[in-house]
Amino acid sequence: MPMRFANPRARRGLGGGIRLRKRTASAHDQVMRGLGLAIVSGQYPAGSLLPNKELLTKQFKVSNSTLREAMQKLVAKGMIVAKTKVGTRVLEPRYWNMFDADILDWRFEIGVDRPFLAQLFELRQTFEPMAAALMATRRTPEQLAQLTQLARRMREADGERQAFAEADLAFHLLVLQSSDNPFLQSIGALIRTALAASFTMSAPADDQQRRTVSEASHEAIVEAIAARDPHAAAGAMMAVILDGWASIGGVSETVLTHMTLREFRPGL
Repeated sequence: MPMRFANPRARRGLGGGIRLRKRTASAHDQVMRGLGLAIVSGQYPAGSLLPNKELLTKQFKVSNSTLREAMQKLVAKGMIVAKTKVGTRVLEPRYWNMFDADILDWRFEIGVDRPFLAQLFELRQTFEPMAAALMATRRTPEQLAQLTQLARRMREADGERQAFAEADLAFHLLVLQSSDNPFLQSIGALIRTALAASFTMSAPADDQQRRTVSEASHEAIVEAIAARDPHAAAGAMMAVILDGWASIGGVSETVLTHMTLREFRPGL
């Protein structure tokens, strides 16, 4: 069984300072979360049937309408399918919407193993360098000022884990938002989970040398974006991602492909 690195007990200082979204307190969301965690953890494996509605309403102490709303949300996430006279079956993970913030939260909460984390980093490689390249060509003076300030906050954190982690996350989310591409803007939950998991395993703020490298690498992204150089921005972002993977010991077990933007033509 793969070793897991994050778990619910780490939530107070989640991800070395990065906190996932606040949970809502509505009854149907509580039911959805309970069932979602049970599915993600393997309590209800792919292909199995969920208990019938009589058992579930009793288990969660909710009405039929509340249970129905929770189940509809899980159907929309691609996790279950209901069939008349058969029941509600759990679908294989390949059908799940892995960009969904709830599914990512649940996956983080049960514990993130290295293969899953490697997959998150591979997705970061796919999206974040392009987002940085697009920000370099589309950014406004205000966005550049915000990015510069966030890089400064990382340096001024001076080893304070939460301040560093929050500035780091805000930096990467701002790059996505400033890409002016709605598809890239929508993957913020994925980036948040990847950073939270990696910070839980090994936070740059805890090591002076790593912190210095991380600060300089993020400042290189700012400089490339300020110069409106998409190639340099993409390369600098890729360097940050690969350094983050190396810092958690990933290189020894899983080698990430070093992708590059060979030809970037803004405006196409």
